[in-house]
Amino acid sequence: MLRTITSPTLWFTLFFNLISGSVFATLQPTTPADDQNTPPVIKCPTNTHDYNRFALCATATCWTLDGIAYCKCEVLNEPSISISFDYQENGQNKNICDLLLQGKDNQFTVSTYATPRQIEKDYDPETEKLGPPLGFYTCSGQSSEAAYSAQCDGGVCFNSTQGTNFPGLGHISDNEIVCSCPPSQNPTKRFQIAGPWLCKPGATNDDNECCDQDYYNEMCSVSSISTTGTKLAVGAPAGGAATLSKLLDGAVPSLNACRFK
Repeated sequence: MLRTITSPTLWFTLFFNLISGSVFATLQPTTPADDQNTPPVIKCPTNTHDYNRFALCATATCWTLDGIAYCKCEVLNEPSISISFDYQENGQNKNICDLLLQGKDNQFTVSTYATPRQIEKDYDPETEKLGPPLGFYTCSGQSSEAAYSAQCDGGVCFNSTQGTNFPGLGHISDNEIVCSCPPSQNPTKRFQIAGPWLCKPGATNDDNECCDQDYYNEMCSVSSISTTGTKLAVGAPAGGAATLSKLLDGAVPSLNACRFK
């Protein structure tokens, strides 16, 4: 049986402690920390030349069905990073990197993290052809209660969704995949999602002219996921993406950013 962080809210709390500077762990396979406020992180694959396919959901939007968020994510083949979890299978200790490897022959993959190229300031849509540029939106509380987003780190994604039409998400291309992610009410009102960037990558965005106010209003204020068909974005504590990028790549990339008042 998997032994994971079962509460999405707990995951957000651990992630918040990570980006607050309490943990910049050595990126090696590790057992769970004794203190739940110090989550281990891990790079996958642990061996450089191993199979490295994963799902990148950091820029995904999602659609809820019976309380679960289903998110349209990218499929990539490169090193990635995740808040780790350990589990036992057939008496053997395993972690999220083992789960990624297991997916190779079993028609699934797992959502982990790498810096999305579409959000970087030097992204070139015309030559890289990964879709339109994006930016990170910092949500700062649009209602009296903390809003919901989808928590996809460690979410399982099935190859059978590729090349199909999926409820609420439309067509899933061959380089995309649907991941099952628990919705989570963010423990703080300030969190981060990805959204449209209406200018060229790297534009100064002095007056937020590069950002979509309607998208911000909609995705930063999801107050309930009780209705099937609720749209929401994948979220993380503000600053989380930059922290994971630094841990993965050794430096914080320059990212398009939207901050509404």
